[in-house]
Parts: sequence; C-alpha cells; structure tokens
Amino acid sequence: MERKTLFIINPISGGKRKDGVPELIGKHFNGQSTIIFTKGIAHASEVAAETKGNYDMIVAVGGDGTVNEIASVLVGSNATLGVVPCGSGNGLSRFLAIPMDIEAAIKNLNNGKVACIDSATANGKAFLIWPVWALMLT
Repeated sequence: MERKTLFIINPISGGKRKDGVPELIGKHFNGQSTIIFTKGIAHASEVAAETKGNYDMIVAVGGDGTVNEIASVLVGSNATLGVVPCGSGNGLSRFLAIPMDIEAAIKNLNNGKVACIDSATANGKAFLIWPVWALMLT
C-alpha cells in the first residue's frame, strides 16, 4: 500500500530557496504526496495539526525550527515525522544521519527506516529530546 505523505516546506529556512523542491519530490519520492509551503511563523504546526490524521507521514522540509513545529504536534499521533534538512544548522538531522543534500534526503524517505525519539512537555507544549552532546563527538 502506498503511503500518503504531506511535505510541509518552509520557503525561508536556512536562507535557501525551495522552488525546485516539489520537482525533486515528484522525481525521487516513492509515494502519494501533497506539498504545502508555509506562510509564516506557526503555520507548519497549524497545517500538521489539521492534517495529521489524514497522512501516514508528514515531512518537515526546513530547519530545526520547522521540525520542532511539526514534531510537537505529531507527538502521540500515528503519523511518522520525516525530515528533509534545509536549515542553517540542521542539528537533529545531523544527529540522525539524515543526508544534508535535499535530493538525497528525499530519496532517504523511501527506505522506511523509522527511529523513536523521546519527547517531553513543558508549559503544555511538546518538544523533542535529543542529545546535543552527541553532535560534538562526531
């Protein structure tokens, strides 16, 4: 069965243009996909909250901020978080060994490998927990 996947693209993350990303998704992603470009702060989390029950995977195309916006909404849902790193630092992606190249990261989504990441809640808001110190060891 083909996975239904939503790609949420932050067009300004990392100061990099994302105009060609939809074409790369169409060319390299094996699955049914919908693409939405964010329109401002918190739009990624709004889209994820409204759609998480309709997709098997929701992919954050942006930096750690975009990933956090989407991930915080997906905690406790059945949707898988995918990441295509396009930020300035991409700390989580580096920790998870996700390719930094956009095309390679999209192809990587096809392998179906899923890792569990701890989350916590502070002031009613969920967030991911990942060891920043591990980045210094690589």
